[in-house]
Amino acid sequence: MRTLFYISIICFFSAINAQENHVRSASVGLLNEDTFFDDTLSLSNPILPNLKSSPLFGLPIHTSTSKNKNTFGIDFFPVVHVAGALLSEQNKQYSFVSGGGFGFSGHWNDQLYARILLTGNYLESGIAQPSYHEVYKTFFLNNHNAGSQIGLQPKIRLSYTPYTFLNIQAGIDQNFIGHGKRSLLLSDYGAPYPFAQLRTQFWRIEVSNLFQFFKENPYEGLKRKFASTHFFNFKITKRFQVGIFESVVFAPKDTLMNRGYDVTYLNPFLFYRPSEYALGSQDRLLLGLNLSYEFTKFMIYGQFAIDDFVFRELITRSRWWANKYSGQLGVKGENSLQNTKMKWLIELNFARPFTYSHLNLSTNYGNQGRSLAHPLGANFVELYTEMAFEFTPKLHLKPQFFFVQQGGQDANDSLSFGADIYQPYTDRPYEYGYRIGGNGKLNRFHFSTELNYQVFEKMRIELFIRPGVEFQNGNTANFKHQFFVYGGIRSNLWNDYSFGF
Repeated sequence: MRTLFYISIICFFSAINAQENHVRSASVGLLNEDTFFDDTLSLSNPILPNLKSSPLFGLPIHTSTSKNKNTFGIDFFPVVHVAGALLSEQNKQYSFVSGGGFGFSGHWNDQLYARILLTGNYLESGIAQPSYHEVYKTFFLNNHNAGSQIGLQPKIRLSYTPYTFLNIQAGIDQNFIGHGKRSLLLSDYGAPYPFAQLRTQFWRIEVSNLFQFFKENPYEGLKRKFASTHFFNFKITKRFQVGIFESVVFAPKDTLMNRGYDVTYLNPFLFYRPSEYALGSQDRLLLGLNLSYEFTKFMIYGQFAIDDFVFRELITRSRWWANKYSGQLGVKGENSLQNTKMKWLIELNFARPFTYSHLNLSTNYGNQGRSLAHPLGANFVELYTEMAFEFTPKLHLKPQFFFVQQGGQDANDSLSFGADIYQPYTDRPYEYGYRIGGNGKLNRFHFSTELNYQVFEKMRIELFIRPGVEFQNGNTANFKHQFFVYGGIRSNLWNDYSFGF
């Protein structure tokens, strides 16, 4: 209690003495600060636009200012997502998604913000391919049938800032840590989930405590699981940031007890590894580092995640299965070509076999069948590049290329080589000799170009079309190529990862 009291005093006086240290009360689920790209032409679009930085977004329903200068406002926006896809290999295959809904955003002064978005969707998937070859959609609530899916997608974020140094958020949404297209710590590829978040800022440090509520839907019934995440972001200089990450995933019931959401993991000032030992549990812990340095025209960034490793096994290069880690190194920048804005990104990602997997789906690093980190899971290396051109404020072009080599294609339902994080690591056939790309290699060369045009700027509604081609080869499959085209009309309020990984 004494330590907690001292930390509270430091936070209080730091906030009083530093007027610019305001936590971002209406910020999206980005837990680290990334001011390098503005919202108008981000390579990785925000999950939802920032209320304070998007004054033209939505139709104002009510705006008022009281005598004591309190401001209150509510905005409305429709949501639409109607798109189709064609994949041509030997036979033509089709997919279709139709969705619509509405959203509200509101604020009261600089203290209280709310975003409420609700959409209903119908997805018809006629593409009998892996998930990276489909109209990608993971719903919060869904009803699966053969080849079709009906889903309800709420995105709710409530934000309260009682003091300039303290922000409290809760809702149903995704969260993201990183500066690139992918994240090896926490990404927004999966379904939204209920969460609560406490953010505290003092001096150049922002501490985020994120409490997440996940679920899985195996054939035997619904399984719930939880996670508690710490992220300490230290802005050493105006250009250099270092973030320390830790997250523990645990089941409400393990081999020891039926405990629900363990209160031990609610302590915002506690590192979780001692807690795990104190509990004697089999909970899984992920540690990580997030770095960035910003130059005038470009930014260098990176991540490193440690799932588990033994240093002795690492230096002997034994390729032990439990040396589980992943990494990222990237650079992104912006330039102007006459009257055209251009932004670009180059990124290298890798994950060793069995990274993010665990004893069962109740403790792996995933939610509703999708990875919480990189969408490919593990046992891969990826080179990703992307560019974005703004010809006019409404007309954008976005070419994309990535190369992926992923191993583990020799796996089956009872045998794992560490690519599928939803297979338990106890399904491994041996202890040593695991390398990235081993045990059945698949190489993928993916090219696509998206052209989009904003038809309703205030509503962020756009027409888009994305043609592309992918070439595949490996020691488990002959060389083949696939053409696809994906297009329609949508609200540009979240990242659309269809045919994108």
